[in-house]
Amino acid sequence: MELALLAHALAWTVLGLVVVTTVVPVTTRYQFMALASIDSVVPFGLLGFLFVMAYPDDRRVVALVCISVAAASESLALVLPQKCLRIERAILKVLATVSGLLLGAVFMELMHQAS
Repeated sequence: MELALLAHALAWTVLGLVVVTTVVPVTTRYQFMALASIDSVVPFGLLGFLFVMAYPDDRRVVALVCISVAAASESLALVLPQKCLRIERAILKVLATVSGLLLGAVFMELMHQAS
């Protein structure tokens, strides 16, 4: 039960970091969060992995939400003037999210079989 609580806290924290670093202007992003680079795909893979661990019974809803967040993070460039939309970055973010979702599902299956 502690693992689920930890996964809930970490999943929502990573989602908050993704949202904050997406909305923050590019010039202040590197000063504000040097470690959580939104341009890398690691936060999105981690987002998918943690949300599958936090909500193992709702995998379809979790997948829909996580993929939507990954696509929305790049499509915000259409609204925010300081960003530029890059399709390859959007595809990489969605692929990283799907990879995290799949790894989380495999991890949860292994945990279920071990118990």
